[in-house]
Amino acid sequence: MEHTHWMHRCLQLARKGAGHVAPNPMVGAVLVQGGRILSEGWHREHGGPHAEVHCLNALGSGPVPADAVLHVSLEPCSHTGLTPPCTELLIARGVRNVVVGCTDPDPRVAGRGIARLCEAGITVITDVLRDECRWLNRRFITSLEQQRPYVVLKWARSSDGFLDRRPREGRGVQRISSFASDVLVHRWRSEEQAIMVGSRTVVNDDPRLDVRLVAGRSPLRVVLDRTGITPVRSNVYDDSTPTMLFTGSKRELPGTEQVLISGDGDPLEMLLAELHHRKIRSLLVEGGGELLGHFIAQGLWDEAREIVGRPLFLQGTPAPRMDRQPLRSFHSGVDRIHLYARTLQPEPAWPW
Repeated sequence: MEHTHWMHRCLQLARKGAGHVAPNPMVGAVLVQGGRILSEGWHREHGGPHAEVHCLNALGSGPVPADAVLHVSLEPCSHTGLTPPCTELLIARGVRNVVVGCTDPDPRVAGRGIARLCEAGITVITDVLRDECRWLNRRFITSLEQQRPYVVLKWARSSDGFLDRRPREGRGVQRISSFASDVLVHRWRSEEQAIMVGSRTVVNDDPRLDVRLVAGRSPLRVVLDRTGITPVRSNVYDDSTPTMLFTGSKRELPGTEQVLISGDGDPLEMLLAELHHRKIRSLLVEGGGELLGHFIAQGLWDEAREIVGRPLFLQGTPAPRMDRQPLRSFHSGVDRIHLYARTLQPEPAWPW
């Protein structure tokens, strides 16, 4: 029970790295002695010191008490990457007891970190709050285990089930969600590495696909436009945030990276493979209806977030229909938000 309590604290710390550490996982560490925290730390930025390093640095240069227990939400790394292996630091500092939330699926670690600690005579307890720890790093884990980004689908629909109203009146976004939900969506954007729309959404809504309403990093913008119908002056092609265009033929779009795709078949698996090759761990898909439908039909999704607004459209583009009940629902302003998860089960603290 005591280890569970401190692992919850590790998860709280790890969440501080959201939007900053990708493609690395979020990790928190707490050093405890006799029910008292001696020091703690978390992974703060990609390429920077890991959680265990911050935790032991916060303790100072003195010896680690023999009865102290280091709790860490993810298996300590045992390889040299951008930073030295954490296992060797724990051994060098004299840590004698380690509690691990879940193993690291990275093939360079994958149990080797725990084995190295055990070989050094350190007592290791594993799988404390394992499901919660895996859920926190679902993007990282899915990327390694399924060789593709973690895919989050998001859409807003009217109270009667439409993504937009027909006929449209000009180019631009038709308001469905409240300002409170808009802020939440921008927070969602800041937590993912890439955000995607199809060509029709660019033509109809001219979205910017960046982060403005909260503090955070804007994701890579991904546009699927096989036939080249998106206007050159669209917001997604400005130079404010990097954009990757998947298209059938090259276009004059300075500053926009272009990836050629075949005109035959469905390009989603190829697109996801290309993003995975670039270590893009997560992708937020914001529409439109046809694109969302393809992801759902092919089972290429992990999480879905549906915002139900108050407007009544009467006719328009039908919103996606899920084949299951939402796992969680909550209010955001005057809107209702439904959350779906396909495989990994959410931790009790979900949603945010």
